[in-house]
Amino acid sequence: MAEDYRKLADQCTLCGACAEVCPFFTATNNIKYGAMAKVEAARRLFAGEPLTDEDLKTIFLCTRCDECHMACPLNIPISVVIQGARAELRRMNRVPDKYKTIAEAIIKMGSPMAAPPEKRLAYIPEGFKPPERARYLYVPGCWSGIRLPETARASVELLRRSGLDFTVLGDREWCCGLFLIDTGMLDEARRLAEKNTALFESTGAEIVVTECPSCHDVFKNVYPRLFREPSYKVIHISELLRDLLRDGRLKVRRSGRRVAYKDPCPLVRRNGVEEAPREVLSRVAELVEYDRKGWDALCCGAPAGVKPIYPEIAGRLAEMLIEEPARKGADIGVGCVFCMYHMGGVTKPSSPRIETLSQIVLENLAE
Repeated sequence: MAEDYRKLADQCTLCGACAEVCPFFTATNNIKYGAMAKVEAARRLFAGEPLTDEDLKTIFLCTRCDECHMACPLNIPISVVIQGARAELRRMNRVPDKYKTIAEAIIKMGSPMAAPPEKRLAYIPEGFKPPERARYLYVPGCWSGIRLPETARASVELLRRSGLDFTVLGDREWCCGLFLIDTGMLDEARRLAEKNTALFESTGAEIVVTECPSCHDVFKNVYPRLFREPSYKVIHISELLRDLLRDGRLKVRRSGRRVAYKDPCPLVRRNGVEEAPREVLSRVAELVEYDRKGWDALCCGAPAGVKPIYPEIAGRLAEMLIEEPARKGADIGVGCVFCMYHMGGVTKPSSPRIETLSQIVLENLAE
């Protein structure tokens, strides 16, 4: 496996096409933190050469958002090279202590924040008793289900009002393991793939609906590579909301709000889900676009351990994502609750409101 990562890195000609597209170059204007510098540092690592502190920083200062992939003329999957570099650094015991803390929390407690399982019950509305088996399984993920349970509660309420046959896992839910994947801990991620796939299939669900776009990508694309193809289909909540609105199972009224939609990196770049969330928002508000949208959307800067290790740099990207809608007189609609959680940490009283698609739709249901 290490040799495969090295071969990918060695394909790079250091042409510089990817150098300035990295969000961390955008945040710092420092070319040492751009995509090319990351590949260059990884190549030296795989070759056994000594790395400087700046080399280590550029490897850790990456959310694996894949923005650089489109820029590379040789189609090198740079985020995969970073994954391999982090795996090698972990083998050498040269990763930040926070890496170890987060990984241990996921493996032992089932979430990056090491929350007790009962914390995952907070989003379940009073009086709702999830059936053991159903056609749809709604999986909020750690950030929605634990940190911001009101976001998951909004989705559950919409699914209830639509009359959908669905269930949730509650305190049986476990982290998808994205952080393990991002940092090259693929054996540990494979065990999670086996555990979660079996758990989802035990509900009899034909369709797994995720709130988190990273869970969506991991369940849909990574688990089948690590383990096997599941018996269910995986979709994002935006796709389900679009279908429920089209079918008339949810009826909404338009508000006078202007809402800018923030594309989540894994949803748009790895899965091409771009139009569904925009269709949902356009039914209830005036859709406003960021200058950088779709594939070119700016990453929030938080995933893969960047937020806890480099909070100031990650925070600058969050600020940029808040400042633009504020200039355009718009609130913010997110397709990712982790983006929402991160951006919420840098807001001011004058900042735009930040809400999920489900929250915005729920507020505008027609009676």
